[in-house]
Amino acid sequence: MSHHGRVLRRFAVLLPAVCLLLTGCIRLQAPAPEPGPPRAGEPALVSTPPPPDAASARLEPSCPAPDPEGTVSAAQLNRAFDRIDFPTWQSADLGATAMLSDGRVFWAWGDTGREKGYQPRLVDNSVFVTSGTCISQVVTDEETEFFPRSQRDLTHWPMSVVRLDPTEADGEGVRDKVVVYLSRIQRGDRQWDFLFRGTSVAVVTVGQDGVPRLERTVELTPDTAEFDQINWGAAAAPDGEWLHLYGTRYTNEAFITGRELYVSRVPLADPTNAEAQQFWDGTQWQVDQTKAAPVISAVDGTSQTLSVDRIGDRWVAISKAGGDLADYITMWTSDSPTGPWSEPVPVVYSPGGHDDDPDTVDQLTYTPLSHPDIPTASGALLISVSRNTTDIEELYDRPQSGRVLFHEVPLV
Repeated sequence: MSHHGRVLRRFAVLLPAVCLLLTGCIRLQAPAPEPGPPRAGEPALVSTPPPPDAASARLEPSCPAPDPEGTVSAAQLNRAFDRIDFPTWQSADLGATAMLSDGRVFWAWGDTGREKGYQPRLVDNSVFVTSGTCISQVVTDEETEFFPRSQRDLTHWPMSVVRLDPTEADGEGVRDKVVVYLSRIQRGDRQWDFLFRGTSVAVVTVGQDGVPRLERTVELTPDTAEFDQINWGAAAAPDGEWLHLYGTRYTNEAFITGRELYVSRVPLADPTNAEAQQFWDGTQWQVDQTKAAPVISAVDGTSQTLSVDRIGDRWVAISKAGGDLADYITMWTSDSPTGPWSEPVPVVYSPGGHDDDPDTVDQLTYTPLSHPDIPTASGALLISVSRNTTDIEELYDRPQSGRVLFHEVPLV
């Protein structure tokens, strides 16, 4: 009886957060999708060129070239991120990464807080490039978000990042092509009002000067307000000639806060092509998305955004079993990108901040991600977890509370 009482008390505290974190705020009225260019099954989805100021992108401050044999520790990165004091970057969540060909690391951030005096104080996203523990922000003349809003004024939040070898089609002098899968988000008037509307893909190129510049953004999935759609691109991992795109789905089952995990794939040479996407149905790949089958159930399911990587001969997924409301960063492993996946193993205590503990309530930790390309001195896997607070003014006053926290974990 006492355990049941604790569950009820915890659920009473969790209920508002479930509305906010799993579906966005359900009070938000979603407009009908606007008519537009051809949709799924037709030649192409919407493709948007970069904004006029994309060419003005530069790195501030400059960093030395990375040490080819260099390593970092979670403690070193935590100190480096704690010291950040960029006028247009005070805090941000997510931080998905890919290592560039010269050993630097590309970071894609979500909501980004800025110094007092900037309007707006919060922009949709931003980009870093790091060399060891030296951090540079990509800025443009307009000092706005790196990935501009869609033609329907929807926010772009990064989910996953993959670095690819450039081809002749990418232009002369391109050293890296970075593909960033973005969620299209309809915002409301309050801090937690948002609704997932679909997935877009941004193509970023890095030239001889080492500066990432946005080339184009393509819609991978049609625009829809269905709350239970699969969020494709929640994780992305290359393997041979294919790029595996993982998708998460909220099931709306009572007391279930995790998400189902699905897997699809696109040709590595054509990562923005929705027509070429294939879906795993539990037995084989096929082109019919309606037959896609979950590879991890919602009961011990993942967060909306997660990491899946091939590390050696194994596939490793990092998230929170039970979703972002759970209190442990968790690891799943498999011999295949499609599973079967192991039982979830807790690896780091990371309270969700939605229980009645006075030390953690309203201090959120969510969306853990792995960074296997970043070598650690210990040889352990580097993991980051996003942090935030339910009080936006506190975040502005103490931006360190909204910066990711790094951990190192052994591969289990």
